[in-house]
Amino acid sequence: MSKFRIQMARRQGERKTKEKGYDAFPVDPFAIAESEDIFVEPKDPGRVGVSGGIIFHDESVGIFYATDIKSEGFRRFTVAHELGHYFLEGHPEEILKTAPIHMSRAGFSQGTSSIELEADHFASGLLMPSILVGKALGGSRVGLDGILALSHLAECSLTASAIRAAECCDYPMAVIVSSADKVAYAFLSESFKKLDKLTFFKKGMPLPKTHTLRFNADLQNIHLARSICGQTSLAEWFSCERQLALDEEVIGLGSYGFTLTVLSSEEMADDPNDESYEEELSLQKSWTPRFAYGR
Repeated sequence: MSKFRIQMARRQGERKTKEKGYDAFPVDPFAIAESEDIFVEPKDPGRVGVSGGIIFHDESVGIFYATDIKSEGFRRFTVAHELGHYFLEGHPEEILKTAPIHMSRAGFSQGTSSIELEADHFASGLLMPSILVGKALGGSRVGLDGILALSHLAECSLTASAIRAAECCDYPMAVIVSSADKVAYAFLSESFKKLDKLTFFKKGMPLPKTHTLRFNADLQNIHLARSICGQTSLAEWFSCERQLALDEEVIGLGSYGFTLTVLSSEEMADDPNDESYEEELSLQKSWTPRFAYGR
């Protein structure tokens, strides 16, 4: 999946929001579907396993969404995701190659098909256009409080809001979604990626020994949406050389069954090649003990 196609899908979502006349939060995907004569209905809560789907039948289109996850933000994102399949060029044709009904797992899950990722990013742009996100976040460091505020304003899930914040803010931040001792997926802002040569987390990779791993050991933390904040470091999370202190903010996502972790720091530099970073590395090397063997 090329970065260009993801960006195009996100921009198409933003353009559709503007076309529909939205200039403030929240953007209503149900109203947008209605304006296109798309029928939307909830799925039987007893049927679990998918977040939603879209049906192309002759000239009619229908969308259904899961109700077993008790999150209005998740439902809104699911409907926006299905609208991506409706609006994005080539999606209806790709879906109709196999069947008129298409099931989806919306929510940025790594390892999904290209059209699923495109639909996720369309939904992200539709519900949280960059201009509105920028106004909501301002220019300061974005942590869990900022993500919670964006989630409330945009009426979107915490995970979608966290990823959108990382995409739009200038300040370095990392978002990790996990379950038990495994990473589900991660998103690093462009400025965070520049902090050092970082390991990119993929689905199924083990969590490092961090506050998040310890938090996940108690399932009640997740089910009761508890939150904690602790101190960690860039090296501890990403097995790199840079000992940069980070705030590790962790929150359980309730019935969704996952944990959201946000990494950020007041100490982060925008550019890892700047003088302060070089000075930090120099100091680290100068204070590293050197032992002479064989004397």
